[in-house]
Amino acid sequence: CLRGSVNLARLVNDPFTGDAHLDEHALDELVSTAVRMMDNVVDASRFPLEEQRQEALNKRRIGLGVTGLADALLMVRLRYGTEEAARQTERWLHRIARAAYRASVQLAKEKGAFPLFDADAYLASGTMLGMDEDVRDAIRQHGIRNALVTSIAPTGTISLYAGNVSSGIEPVFAYAYTRKVLQKDGTRTEEEVVDYAVQMWREMKGDAPLPDYFVNAQMLEPEDHVRMQAAAQKWVDSSISKTINCPEGIPFDAFKDIYAQAFDLGCKGC
Repeated sequence: CLRGSVNLARLVNDPFTGDAHLDEHALDELVSTAVRMMDNVVDASRFPLEEQRQEALNKRRIGLGVTGLADALLMVRLRYGTEEAARQTERWLHRIARAAYRASVQLAKEKGAFPLFDADAYLASGTMLGMDEDVRDAIRQHGIRNALVTSIAPTGTISLYAGNVSSGIEPVFAYAYTRKVLQKDGTRTEEEVVDYAVQMWREMKGDAPLPDYFVNAQMLEPEDHVRMQAAAQKWVDSSISKTINCPEGIPFDAFKDIYAQAFDLGCKGC
């Protein structure tokens, strides 16, 4: 299960200001490095069965995704779940997909396309149908190293390692909460965990109240979650993970149309 995630929260310049923006050139370079690294992992990996090794080598599938999306949106002053946040999410994921495919094409020029590559079939499939024409032309001319390139994983543990950024494409779970942490001697300690963007706000603004665009999973409507998944998955050529958090006492009328909405928006699953 070869996956990696770009931490979008670390790429935002001038957070919480009118000039806040994600450094897209740095994003391109990071994605290119990640694709090359993950393609190398395909060769470095060892598999229990020879059939598994052949499957991996024939398709060279990788799954590059994101973490810290919700924090990045907060840092550019967008409220997770809104139409504007969904549009920005789609733009960022499109940028990642472009950079990832271009990096995989470059690897194909250096090392060859994945063994089962068929240009006509590949370009007629899934995400490729909507991809930019310059990327399609490059793939048609040079091939592509990896059959599948992008995926969205839950990233629960690695988001903690990255400073407790929001995980995957999920909203901020909670501004602060307590986790039980297993120690080397077998005991457990309780540690407070503060969301990355919230901590940054406190360091920059002191005790100033959080702006209205700060939201967490407990404050969102189900349709906000579905809207974000639909926006993100447009440029994901493999699987995508998304949780819809519902309040315990949610009225049935507020819940009943979630699956229909997911179907109407073309979600891969719900």
